[in-house]
Amino acid sequence: MQPQEFAVKWRDLAPRLTERAAYQEHWRDLCALLGERGPTDAGDPDNYAFEKHVKKAGTGETGFADVFKRGHFIAEYKGHGKSLGKALQQALLYARELDNPPLLIVSDLNVIEIHTNFTGSSPRTLRITLDDIERDAPVGGDLTALQVLRAAFRDPGRLDPRQLRERVTQDATAQIGQVAQALAARGTAPIPAAHFLMRVVFAMFAEDVGLLERGLLTRVLRRAREHPDRSQGYFQELFTAMQGGGEFWGTDVRHFNGGLFDDGAALPITQGDADRLLQAATLDWAEVEPAIFGTLFEQSLDAATRSKRGAHYTSVPDILRVTDPVVMQPLRREWAKVKADAEVLATKRGGRRAALDALQAFHARLGDVTVLDPACGSGNFLVVTLGQLLDLEHEVRLLAFELGAGPFDLPPRVHPRQLRGLEIEPFAHELASVSVWIAYFQWKSAHGGEWDTPVLQRLPEIRQGDALLTAVAGEDGQVGYVETVWPAAEFIVGNPPFLGEKKQGPRLGLPYLQQLRAAYQGRVAASSDLVCYWFEKARAAIEGGVTRRAGLISTNSINMLGNRQVLERIGETGAIFRAWPNLPWLQDGAAVRVAAVCFDGGQEQERLLGHLEGERTPQEREVLVSVPAIHANLSAGADVTQAVRLPENAGLSFQGVKLAGAFDVTGDVARAWLALPNPGGVSNADVLRPLLNGDDLMDVRGDTWVIDFASRSEEEAAQYLVPFAHVVEHVKPVRATNNRKSRRERYWQLGEVMPAMRRALAPLSRYLGTSIVAKHRAFVWCEARDLPSGRLVVVASDQDWMHGLLNSRVHILWAQKAGSTHEDRPVYTSTTSFETFPFPVWTPASQEAVAAAGRFVETARDGMRAQGYTLTGMYNALGAVEGTTSPAYTLKLAHERLDQAVAAAYGWEWPLSEDEVLARLLALNLERAGRAP
Repeated sequence: MQPQEFAVKWRDLAPRLTERAAYQEHWRDLCALLGERGPTDAGDPDNYAFEKHVKKAGTGETGFADVFKRGHFIAEYKGHGKSLGKALQQALLYARELDNPPLLIVSDLNVIEIHTNFTGSSPRTLRITLDDIERDAPVGGDLTALQVLRAAFRDPGRLDPRQLRERVTQDATAQIGQVAQALAARGTAPIPAAHFLMRVVFAMFAEDVGLLERGLLTRVLRRAREHPDRSQGYFQELFTAMQGGGEFWGTDVRHFNGGLFDDGAALPITQGDADRLLQAATLDWAEVEPAIFGTLFEQSLDAATRSKRGAHYTSVPDILRVTDPVVMQPLRREWAKVKADAEVLATKRGGRRAALDALQAFHARLGDVTVLDPACGSGNFLVVTLGQLLDLEHEVRLLAFELGAGPFDLPPRVHPRQLRGLEIEPFAHELASVSVWIAYFQWKSAHGGEWDTPVLQRLPEIRQGDALLTAVAGEDGQVGYVETVWPAAEFIVGNPPFLGEKKQGPRLGLPYLQQLRAAYQGRVAASSDLVCYWFEKARAAIEGGVTRRAGLISTNSINMLGNRQVLERIGETGAIFRAWPNLPWLQDGAAVRVAAVCFDGGQEQERLLGHLEGERTPQEREVLVSVPAIHANLSAGADVTQAVRLPENAGLSFQGVKLAGAFDVTGDVARAWLALPNPGGVSNADVLRPLLNGDDLMDVRGDTWVIDFASRSEEEAAQYLVPFAHVVEHVKPVRATNNRKSRRERYWQLGEVMPAMRRALAPLSRYLGTSIVAKHRAFVWCEARDLPSGRLVVVASDQDWMHGLLNSRVHILWAQKAGSTHEDRPVYTSTTSFETFPFPVWTPASQEAVAAAGRFVETARDGMRAQGYTLTGMYNALGAVEGTTSPAYTLKLAHERLDQAVAAAYGWEWPLSEDEVLARLLALNLERAGRAP
């Protein structure tokens, strides 16, 4: 069927047919127009059907969705000229029972409306008329009518308003940012400039949602362009009218105020500024995505302000991984019970009043929910949470209306005043409130409802201030600090700043840092990332009964030893009930990895660990696995965080040296120096050694050497003339400014000489090394003359059985769980990965079997090296072995023989599951440490 044929037919039939008589024929014609199969052609009535059977929410009666396609849409029809609002209400009632499809389609045979229903996004309506279909006119940003309809069938995600809104928001904030930079160049202070532009932006938004007369601000901007010298006065008049309501240029203006318009202050603009603002005003500000608007607007004004504290942008999917389980899951459980009870009551004689009472009680409960983001930035967590609460309230009210409630029985209650926030940066704090209001008005605009007076209200619980310390003046006039008291809230969510231990002093200032560590001593380790303080305060709020549940995002290093203490404390007073240990993230353009951790006082019984399958591919999907418990290292199964360091493993593994200066030279320079003479006959070979780092082991061996005076005195080092002169010229001036006294005074020595490692390696002709951070865990033989850098852990053994044991799956599984991660790669440390690992009780035979298997692994590696494989390359190939012709097939067989030999040394049958291996190793560790497993 052609578009013109479809339009002509339904212009004629729509006024003459009832909904019941026409809707299936209309849908079949629509399918024919789009080249799609109809429900009866698809042959899959569970997933695509006319009159899909569904229990009618609220009454317990049977209902039938006119058209249903799982994962795509519900479609509801009304007769020509009938209210599509009622059709939408019906679709919404069915949506929850039919897995909440992303699109709700309503039609009166003449007009088709597609309402988006994506989780965590403000709804959007795409209206398509028969004229639009006939002309294939644009109806959805850059999509035409037929493209929109095809997307509904084939790719609903294409209609996700966030895609359009992200583009609109980026374009809008770019224009505003240019004006901000122009104001700054003319000497305008950042806060007044930001406040002024925020007022202009809100006025643009108010126009596009109907809070201001459309075109009013455009008239102001055009006059300002014509008369820049009068521009400040024009804005002052407008803002004064918005402050308290009144007349402006012949137009009645609502009472806005709410802090944003608490006076009429404005700034003058130039003709160029006006041009940029006029261009921004042409955008549809009603389509701005409030969940990212604040961050992008803030960055357009001053990208450095937030980054200095480690703050960053959070995407909506990442926010939902926290807000959904923490806030919405318990509320939806309460709602499911209330709804079920109401449905039962409604079927009984005279029971509708009791059912409505139950709904009103839950509705009041929703109005009392409080949510705190204690590092709210420009408000994205608060924006998303507000939208989710509004959606749930809407569902409650729809059910009440279905049961006969009047418009005044359940007036809207969910409101921005239920949100709490703390933000240290003044502008971000103000922007958070504006973002929340934009989200609220967007939602109201899409769902109908009256505007409040004043339109904006102050949100005193979104506070500006430090979330960790509050400055107080003492009697002597000196300023001190006390721990900040957070606003009380039922739920805590957020994305606190990431700032590692070494960056905290330079970024925050040493006096502040000292006060911070003193205030939280015994609760947060001094070596912790800054984000850990928020975890501890949220835990304490739950323990104190102030807060019910919390969810925070941190770097994925939260499970490392320096940070893990806060998660251990959570386990002592409650429990982690959901965690995503390792998620991709983008911060300041760099890819990093984060963890999302949700916790409570131990009441939640369901424990879920999340991960992404097919990450960064079109097939990427979220997977949640039910587990018995989530440990402080954000893993399940055996809790290897209980493992202790074993005395028999001490003195065998070490981290390599740290240079702390320009001690490295190229191989060509070092080899030239080897031939140079010195007074007294000493050879430069004594202090020049090849340097090994992680890349040298895992990828291509470099040619970097190091000047290594070891523990020699300055007088002894000076005997090596040229190497010592290089250190005096290139290292000494830098070391003179080092904070550590030992490094200033012993400038000729490496930053960390590691004498214990040197003593352990001295008698050996070779030793084992592994890169601390690596995608694949592998131990490699290193030559005695090679000096390991601080990027390696080395094991002081030249025995083949040690090589075999450490390269076995048994040890590597332990290392992965007992260690931590850096971004998406495992981290190996001497203390947690090696010293806690329980060796088998050897017999001569078992030790030789493992040694032989280890030698064969090395032989297989040598074979692949001869083909040009690096260690990373060969283990990438090992993970993709298919059949005997694969280059890594021999290496696969070698590792299988090794794993069998190591398991036999422990007296285990092989293979074993990962959980079983870890459980047995943990039991051995605790047994040898004299602790009951």
